[in-house]
Amino acid sequence: MEYLRKISQLKVFRHSYKDPLDFYNHVLVMPNHVASITGLDVLKTDYKKSSFNFVGLILVILLFFYVTFFTVYEMRHHVEDLIYCLVTIGICLQVVMKIYTHLYYRDNLLWIQEYTKELFQEETAAHKAVLMGYIEVLNVIAKAVLLAYGSCSCTMLTVPIVFTLLSGHKTLTFGFWLPFIDRFSWHGWILNMVMQIVMSIVIVSEDIGLDIIYFMTVMCSVMQIDLLKAKLQNVNAKMEKGETDITEELNDIFKRHYEHMEFVRIVEKVYRSYFFVLFSTLGTSLVLVLYAIVTVCSHILHWNSKINVFNFQLSWIAGYGSAVFITYQLFVFCLLPTLLGTKKEELQREIYDISWYTWTIQNQKVLRFMLEAAQQPNCFSMIFYPLSMPTFTEVIRTIYSILALLLTFRSD
Repeated sequence: MEYLRKISQLKVFRHSYKDPLDFYNHVLVMPNHVASITGLDVLKTDYKKSSFNFVGLILVILLFFYVTFFTVYEMRHHVEDLIYCLVTIGICLQVVMKIYTHLYYRDNLLWIQEYTKELFQEETAAHKAVLMGYIEVLNVIAKAVLLAYGSCSCTMLTVPIVFTLLSGHKTLTFGFWLPFIDRFSWHGWILNMVMQIVMSIVIVSEDIGLDIIYFMTVMCSVMQIDLLKAKLQNVNAKMEKGETDITEELNDIFKRHYEHMEFVRIVEKVYRSYFFVLFSTLGTSLVLVLYAIVTVCSHILHWNSKINVFNFQLSWIAGYGSAVFITYQLFVFCLLPTLLGTKKEELQREIYDISWYTWTIQNQKVLRFMLEAAQQPNCFSMIFYPLSMPTFTEVIRTIYSILALLLTFRSD
């Protein structure tokens, strides 16, 4: 967090906004605009599923499954090429689940945004510095995600094109192609590359928009805890100065904490099924892509010619890019809930450190109820398993074990 706050001071992230709510609305515009490319600007009040862009998104997904299953059938006797094609299926299944989640739970997402905006409006006068600090972090995250996703996608698309033009050996980015078209002819290669570029733009646009909305939602839940800590510190400072009339402030803190727990419960309800599909499909895809990369490297040891070996490596640029992207997604979707859990522990310590023994019995009861509520499990999960960095470590360990098992069977 502190590192992101330092980055937000760079010239590229500077802003002229004075009101936190105006700044938040400005940051929220970007992911919604990017998501509108695929017709998934679900935070618009007049959103319609029948838009031209959304229909185009559905057609692209249907085309993807059609050409993928055709390619799988064609490559059923070639293990490496088959794996190369299957890798992208897991990513697309995750995309489909993301679309379903944001459409099915759209009302909940709208409530999340409305509550966040009301919170900014009500808390600006007393905690403007805390709010502006978090929105500056959100601004950094949104622009960094846009740059990272865009550059990764451009690299995966341009490297095979450049290599094809330089060497004359036709290489596609992904391991699927249009049926009944010779992909080794220039006409067929161009058609297949155009199809893969269009699909990449659609998928990346959907990922950028909806992922940034999720990141902003989680960071807003973290921000709520910092607001509670600031309120508790103000109450404690009043008591140390000899002021005893804190009932109103304490009741407000208790109310805000209850709203925070409800906020986290709704976010968890919206995303838990998506997290389950994400970790299941992307975990499987990562096993496949790592297995394919390892087996390709073992083939490279058999030297034929410089051009052929170089082409064989470059043909897997999408595999390397997919491995990095999948690992990033698994990591970041565990990191943010861990940050929320860390903040919850800080809140518990803040409550415990208050000089509660000087308070009235009634105020002590309110604080005790709040401490008990803060100690209850209230975190993000993938239905039946919590999301945290230990979960990420366990997932990576499982992926490594399965990969080692597959390589053992292959050597035998």
